[in-house]
Amino acid sequence: MNSALQETATTKTAGATKWRRGKLILMTLLALLAWVFLNLGLVVAAWMRSYYAPIEPVPRAATLDLRTDKSTPGRVITIIATKPTPSKGDFIGHLWLEWPETPPLAKLGSRESGYYANDQIQAIKAMAAALILPWGTVTGQGYVPGLMKVDDGWWRHLQVHVRVDEARYQAALAVDRRWRTENRYRLRPSLIGPDRGRTYACQDYVFDVADALGLEAANRSWTEFPMGSFLRFARINRIAIAGQANGPTQ
Repeated sequence: MNSALQETATTKTAGATKWRRGKLILMTLLALLAWVFLNLGLVVAAWMRSYYAPIEPVPRAATLDLRTDKSTPGRVITIIATKPTPSKGDFIGHLWLEWPETPPLAKLGSRESGYYANDQIQAIKAMAAALILPWGTVTGQGYVPGLMKVDDGWWRHLQVHVRVDEARYQAALAVDRRWRTENRYRLRPSLIGPDRGRTYACQDYVFDVADALGLEAANRSWTEFPMGSFLRFARINRIAIAGQANGPTQ
């Protein structure tokens, strides 16, 4: 009798343990799914804001004169943005620069260039891992190879022509030279390590140069697509472009 009761109690205990273990696994899977959908939701929302940016007709342009000495002609660097254009095979958008002449280290004869992942598929896989894995928030996206590419002839949606003194122009060239020796690409930043908070993408290249030109380039959100980053950059610097009420151009 006692043996039977003991066996029944043991069975119930084992069943309860198994049920708790199953519940824990289920809750963990649900939490992971919720985490993935939250991250995907942030990315999709950012893509929608970029895709539906009010920019027609194109290209829209603004002009900034940041010269301290108006008696000199200065140099003009153009900051250019495109939004996602699936009809042309572009689902991301892009930011890049046009220089008045070929920068040092650039391909001979080219004046337009931007920063890219060397392999877009590899970059997408690395970003997907950073979105899905719970520790992606802390470790960020793994680095993939990056490089500068020629963008001459790429279609434009928005652009800002920035006229600066020679000193600022040379400072911008120094930043461009540094990026042309860069070989890392990362969209989602890490919260730890020497490069915490740092991303390496087309926006970062353009905004680093913009900073050298004397414009304010606040740190962008990792969820922002290029056009979204550009529109926020325009608001911060009070650049009236694309129908945005950002204040007068200079």
